Amino acid sequence: MILPLLFMLAAAHPALAAPDAEVVSALAQLRGQAGSALVVPPPPAPPAAPAPTDWAGYRKKLETTAGALDAGRNAIRFLVDAQAADALSLDVSRAASSIHIEVFQWQGDADGLAFARALTAKSAAGVRVRVLLDQYGTDPDDPQVAALLAVLRGGGVQVLMRPAPFLDGHLDHRKVVVIDGTVGFAGGMNIGGRYQAQWHDQLSEIRGPAVADLQRAFLSQWRALGGTVGADEVLFPASAAQAGGYKTLVVAHEGGGKDKNIKHAYLDAFAGAQRLIRVADPYLVDADIVAGLEAAARRGVKVQIIEPRLNDQKIVQGAARAYYPGLIAAGVEVYEYLPRMAHEKVAVVDDEWTTFGSSNLDARSLADNDELNIVAFGSGLADDVEGVLFEPDLKNSARIISYDPSLGQVIERSVSWLMERKTPSAPAL
Repeated sequence: MILPLLFMLAAAHPALAAPDAEVVSALAQLRGQAGSALVVPPPPAPPAAPAPTDWAGYRKKLETTAGALDAGRNAIRFLVDAQAADALSLDVSRAASSIHIEVFQWQGDADGLAFARALTAKSAAGVRVRVLLDQYGTDPDDPQVAALLAVLRGGGVQVLMRPAPFLDGHLDHRKVVVIDGTVGFAGGMNIGGRYQAQWHDQLSEIRGPAVADLQRAFLSQWRALGGTVGADEVLFPASAAQAGGYKTLVVAHEGGGKDKNIKHAYLDAFAGAQRLIRVADPYLVDADIVAGLEAAARRGVKVQIIEPRLNDQKIVQGAARAYYPGLIAAGVEVYEYLPRMAHEKVAVVDDEWTTFGSSNLDARSLADNDELNIVAFGSGLADDVEGVLFEPDLKNSARIISYDPSLGQVIERSVSWLMERKTPSAPAL
């Protein structure tokens, strides 16, 4: 009954009076099937699972683009806050031949002075202690810093200071410690009470072949400033791969626009992510990094970022918050850590890829500064980082569901790139 009625309606309506051949053919096929069982086409096949991320190919690409050789398997203890400060102090107390420290800011407060005296005690015991500082981050004209430098130099510690830039903002922002050539530390933590007690920060211990890469990175900076080492010093003792350790690359970024290897390390990892990206960074204002996070979220990756609500850099915070609407619209979960300033620079991808180090996710760090990050592979380390940092921090954070940036914040985002590149920001970075 329905098919004849359709033909009658078609004949009565001028626009339908002459149905095209395809329609007639289809109706004829339906008429021929009248009275027969309705055939329901099978549901479409589910989309094929994405191919596993080629992390081996990623490592090879990073070696090519970053000049970072695969350092084999290393033991890594991911440490934050007092755990990190205590581990550093303990390893320094055990030093037998050399201590090398490269740090952006060393405060002349009680904590900074106590650590300085621990180094002078090792120097008096015959350990060669070398310290490399950035003049902008550690201002020698500050009375407390001047007193700190007097303690270090008076106690036999060799101290070199990278001159502060005039305009280009090329700072030495690395945080690296190498002890006896056998144990290293890398992360975002400077030296002093702000970083080791008051703020939330990270500095992790590394043992294995990657320590030699940390040593080479330090010595390159040391010699560039005219520093020397003794011909008799054993700075690169034999180091075997660590059983149960993690494949590790030391990515040493040279600022002044020479390369963008840490930025590419992040972007390529985000592009390969399939399930989960977590990022903790206080100054997340690089447009390409934001776009990479948004793209991952749009293709179904769970993306979570944590930034501190009590941010020490208010202009940069305004610029970062101006990105919130686009991030949230793309599906990124945006959180603000509530208890205190959080200064760590850490990320994990798919419980396999981990990075931590000195580089913030802003134009200053990714282009202009000398920075150093560790990139490591393995679910064990990623699980440690999530358990030590991300899970507790998410519980102490507020999720931002929607955000309407002020005009000032939009302007801050627009000019942040120029400001970061041309004007050194506060030394708390």
